[in-house]
Amino acid sequence: MQTTLPLLESSEGRYLATNPNSASGSVSRSSGVYGAHAYHTKIPPEAIEPYLLEHTRTGAFVLDPFCGSGMTGVAARRTGRHAILSDLSPAAVHIAANYTTPCEPAAYGRAVERIAKSSEAVRTSLYSTHCHSCGELATTAYVIWSDVRKCPHCGAESRLWEHRATGLRNLSCTACGRSYAKKSAALLGEVPVRVSFDCLSCGRLERDPTIEDLDRTVRLRSEISSWYPNVGFGPDREMWRRGHADLGIQSVADFYSPRNLAALSALWERIADEPDARLKSALKFTFTAIANRASRRYQWNAKRPTNVLGGTLYVSSLRYEFNVFSLWSRKVAAVKKLFETTFNDPGSAEISLASATRLPLADKSVDYCFTDPPFGANIVYSDCSLLWEGWLGALTNPIDEAIVTRHRSTEAGGKTVSAYGHIMTNAFRELGRVLKRGVPLTLVFQNTDPAVWAVIDQGLAEAGFDVLGAETLHKAQPSFKGVKAQEEGEQVAPTDVVLLLRSGGPVKPSGPRASVRDVIWRAIEAELNNVGSGSSRRRSIGHLYAIAVAAALGARLPTDEVTFASVEALIREKGALDQLSTSKVSANVAP
Repeated sequence: MQTTLPLLESSEGRYLATNPNSASGSVSRSSGVYGAHAYHTKIPPEAIEPYLLEHTRTGAFVLDPFCGSGMTGVAARRTGRHAILSDLSPAAVHIAANYTTPCEPAAYGRAVERIAKSSEAVRTSLYSTHCHSCGELATTAYVIWSDVRKCPHCGAESRLWEHRATGLRNLSCTACGRSYAKKSAALLGEVPVRVSFDCLSCGRLERDPTIEDLDRTVRLRSEISSWYPNVGFGPDREMWRRGHADLGIQSVADFYSPRNLAALSALWERIADEPDARLKSALKFTFTAIANRASRRYQWNAKRPTNVLGGTLYVSSLRYEFNVFSLWSRKVAAVKKLFETTFNDPGSAEISLASATRLPLADKSVDYCFTDPPFGANIVYSDCSLLWEGWLGALTNPIDEAIVTRHRSTEAGGKTVSAYGHIMTNAFRELGRVLKRGVPLTLVFQNTDPAVWAVIDQGLAEAGFDVLGAETLHKAQPSFKGVKAQEEGEQVAPTDVVLLLRSGGPVKPSGPRASVRDVIWRAIEAELNNVGSGSSRRRSIGHLYAIAVAAALGARLPTDEVTFASVEALIREKGALDQLSTSKVSANVAP
């Protein structure tokens, strides 16, 4: 029997995913389901399931109004719940819908075969080369590209590839011998410096680019006959930097090499010919899953491929140009596994394009909410999703986007912490409207700015939510961005705070006001004793900061006194500095 969810008729872009035939701690992000499609922030469904099982029964209506990639929906379907998902971002709705809408794996496989067969000629024309060892036809796996910079002292040109062993921030001119910072050297262009290819006889080989390779890589945009996105990208975008202009990036199309743009355009055209709506959506999902890896954003690293730096639109000085069809083939396998794994899940999910401040839901119709809203200025989702949304032909409406901008002024459409708090307060009020009286809301949040925590705390109070408890959720595998930031000494909290809230329920009487310092030290001390000599991340300032924030909120104490510096100073004062991990500890914090 198909489940009817309590949605109003005004929902836009809705998908129904119902299968009528089936019935605080540390989490890993390595599951096949989790990795089928990237998103800027994702909580593994395995971490969400315990909350659903604790706070709801089978058949309950579970809401996530900031659904992102739809992991709440994946968890709800696994556990026999009915997820109501929405997001302001067309990219998020597209990704969440495909994560939570069943797709018959065999039918998907046949659709993929049709795409492969019709794309063979294009693949050969774009990525074929010849093996320099045996002379046989081979297939280009990837090309490494390098910036070319101009020495500010003598004007000599230099490929940054030649400086890869000594680092790219500070360079030494091979012509005049003088040192200079990379940012002071004018960008003159980019060149291919290394080609990797697969030969049936010789295997995987590498070489400097040949004339044939250069012929394939240096193509003209005008040769592309099929459609590709040309959405503009300029100073009006929060994530725009001067370096984008230096690289000639003025639109979504400019994030791609001409060859890869041609390959993606050809793939997109063939996907558009698929007559079945569900299969077409699944093929687009596979496509958007490689759209960033196929771009100029896939950065080269001497130790290991570092993929695309999440949460930014950064383009590295050394970068890969990967074979689009190879990326496609690998992603097809991952997506097919996703569909095989989730096809018979007993629950259902419905997804709509909507602002969390205006949900298309009836009053008091939802049994529980689990949500992971935007963390202030941490990520600008509309910019991060630009490549996906460019291909999908639908952009996020920035008016209701809950972010704090650091580079864009309010006159240019930027948002202050106060404006962010206003949007979040309205979203919390909307949650209070649609949640049944007395049912819980689980809110996952993190920010290292006390001002952001203050507006979240105030917004929850104004919306009538009472804090029942707080704990932490530690991601066992930090993002590359998080690792890099920690290595460079930035204030990064790899652990999220999980708040259990209730609207309209009785507020517990408040006793004598406790000391914030005493409360957070008890929590930090317990965590240090509990973890012992275990995970270094759980003994880092970033993780202990999250423990401290959760303790303060759980005790209904203000968080404005809880900062990285105050947590570190407290640990120093208590003589527990030697229990911290070897990650950077500030030397200038007063005891």
